[in-house]
Amino acid sequence: MKFTAHNILLNNGQKTMGDDSILLSDSAVWSSIKKTVDLFIPPTAGDRSKMRVVDLGCLEGGYAAEFARMGFDSLGIEARAENIENCNYVKDNLGLPNLNFAQDDVRNMANYGKFDITLCYGLLYHLNDPAAFLKLISECTTKMLLLNTHFAPERDVRYRLGPLNKYFIAPIQKRTSLFEHQYNYRLSPITENEGYKGRWFKEWTPGTKKEKIEKLLWASYNNHRSFWLTKKELTKAMHAAGFNSVFEQFDYTGDLFRENYTQYYNRTMFVAIKH
Repeated sequence: MKFTAHNILLNNGQKTMGDDSILLSDSAVWSSIKKTVDLFIPPTAGDRSKMRVVDLGCLEGGYAAEFARMGFDSLGIEARAENIENCNYVKDNLGLPNLNFAQDDVRNMANYGKFDITLCYGLLYHLNDPAAFLKLISECTTKMLLLNTHFAPERDVRYRLGPLNKYFIAPIQKRTSLFEHQYNYRLSPITENEGYKGRWFKEWTPGTKKEKIEKLLWASYNNHRSFWLTKKELTKAMHAAGFNSVFEQFDYTGDLFRENYTQYYNRTMFVAIKH
């Protein structure tokens, strides 16, 4: 059993990733999430044990566990068997009755009922139908969506160059970061999908065997390419899905991620609220 992302302090004092990594509970990422939740749903707002949280694509269960520690009824949904094994190990070693996990495709989240808070961390940019998925999230969420995701740059001359960027420019920049003010993801030229502008990203080669996809812990599960909405289009899609207000949360950088993370990696955290 190996943890690759979530360093979680267990009841026996063991850390799932040892002493060389910061605990997820101490990270700026989790602090930003907790502060935001406390701002919009303060502990005095009601019995949190009656409020439900879902962590979509929960990986190793760290964020779902922290929500449970806050008192929420917390569910993590994860498709990959290896990750679910880690999640259940966390559950068994934390002894939190309000922490549960389900091995399933996140597109089936409606089967688990309604949630007050939905955490969609590092997932949306792995889907080929992000706008439709945001609508699904909205249908299942009564109060708040916390969305940490990549977005596509509206302008980047590299992504117009096709094979020249893929096989020449990108490999050089990966090794040297030469003239690279933003990370080179080898995205497609700007196009439209589901009525929104964005760029395609290759997750894996069509025809890849399921056994291999199962081992690609940092890739999509059911679609070989994903669609990254531009930042403007992403906010439009959240509003169209039914969220009244959309904010950007900047406090998540500082320890796990460097200060210019948002600009360099085209990634940020959104907070979408239903009034």
